[in-house]
Amino acid sequence: MDYSNLVTALQDNDTRKANELIEALRPRLMAFLRIHMNASRSDAEDIAQDSLLDSIEVIKEGRLKNPDQVVSYILSTCRNNYLKMKKKQRAESIDEIPDKHQHAPGQLQSLLDEEQERLLEWCLNQLKEEYQRFMQYWFDHPDAHTKKVAAEFDITVNNAWTRKHRLVKKLNECYQEKSNL
Repeated sequence: MDYSNLVTALQDNDTRKANELIEALRPRLMAFLRIHMNASRSDAEDIAQDSLLDSIEVIKEGRLKNPDQVVSYILSTCRNNYLKMKKKQRAESIDEIPDKHQHAPGQLQSLLDEEQERLLEWCLNQLKEEYQRFMQYWFDHPDAHTKKVAAEFDITVNNAWTRKHRLVKKLNECYQEKSNL
């Protein structure tokens, strides 16, 4: 389709012809943004619309130097508007560094880990010796199946499962109390 008539239609205020040409051009602009610029559908729609409005203003003011290259001009406007939008998004995302990317200094984390381990060890020592051995087995074999643990301690599977969860709860309560959390 020949879009060079778009300049004439806009300058002559031929709204019907201008709208017809713009509606035919819009899918082409969106396809350009999606294919060549890897824009999302909604970004392509927004940028195409904004670029058409900017271009129409330039054409009506007579600032378009080569009316026969109107499509190239509008495509360049689309590309530039899209790149400006992406640059702005990058700048905003850099300003908002997520907490998950901020790390405590290694020494501080190491000290905290040691303190947590010390508190857990203290809580573990508060249990009866039989329960200490039971929980130590779980710490040493975290992937062990309850069936294997039950056989190791000569108890039923249900008893092993129940004992584990009760002791974990007891250790957790002790740890919470001691760490004042």
